[in-house]
Amino acid sequence: MRLFKALAITLFFCNLCTGSNLTETTKDPQSQVTQVVIIGTSHSAHYKNPNYSPEMLKEIILSLKPDAILNELPLSLVDPNGRPLIRDRNSSGPENWAADTVATQLGIRQIPFDRPDRQENYKKTNYFERQKRSNELSNKWIKETIDKDPNSLDIEISQLRGYASQAQNMLFMNFGPEIINSDAHDSIIRVRRSLWFDIMPVILKKYPGYETLIDDYRFQKQEWQERNKIMADNIVKAAKEYPGKRLVVLTGAEHRYILRDLLKDANSIDLKEYWEITSPKVEKTTKSDKPN
Repeated sequence: MRLFKALAITLFFCNLCTGSNLTETTKDPQSQVTQVVIIGTSHSAHYKNPNYSPEMLKEIILSLKPDAILNELPLSLVDPNGRPLIRDRNSSGPENWAADTVATQLGIRQIPFDRPDRQENYKKTNYFERQKRSNELSNKWIKETIDKDPNSLDIEISQLRGYASQAQNMLFMNFGPEIINSDAHDSIIRVRRSLWFDIMPVILKKYPGYETLIDDYRFQKQEWQERNKIMADNIVKAAKEYPGKRLVVLTGAEHRYILRDLLKDANSIDLKEYWEITSPKVEKTTKSDKPN
């Protein structure tokens, strides 16, 4: 009887000491959330911005030690293994090169998360043709309205979109990754997109002859929302394949605000900023990093 009591007491204290470890080892992996780090990029501007070079982007991804990298690419632009078809530093776009370099070094998977039929959809919807037409019609409306009333409130509102675009371009060309990946930059994109998609179509209703421009703006808004919804769904799908792991998502910085909005309530995802995980030294040590 004494031996039984001693054994019971011993087991009790062993459980107290190791209880947390036992809980950890028996936890269902499928119940663990996936850490998702969305890194906003600036496409070709990386080549011209010394404060956010392709080498800096590569080092930031590497410092995060991701379990997989999600690239803003459709299926038609990757091979069967998910690698970008074009991944040379000087001709592919810096994101492709940086992602593939890190993935190769770490031996991890790359996953395309853009809408699978992106290129086909552009052709089917005449996307770029409609975009060009809307720019031409917008410039025509601005010129005509300024000629009639240069001080009109409508023109001043339209100019705000131009100011937001200028601010974005200035940041893309001069500032580092922490600024590009910030609420401040996201807010600039929100303002520009809201003026473009929501406010300008309402203003244009007062001007006969611009129905086509209104329709083009609505089309672009729908395409933007649909594409980002597909992208967010693909991120969630990937996160469920990597429970308890870390994924890095590379996307044009304009997508950050809407992707974060779409993903913030996803139960399987814990959204993080890269600078919440990495040391600030990453940026400083990579500014002087030059390609061989």
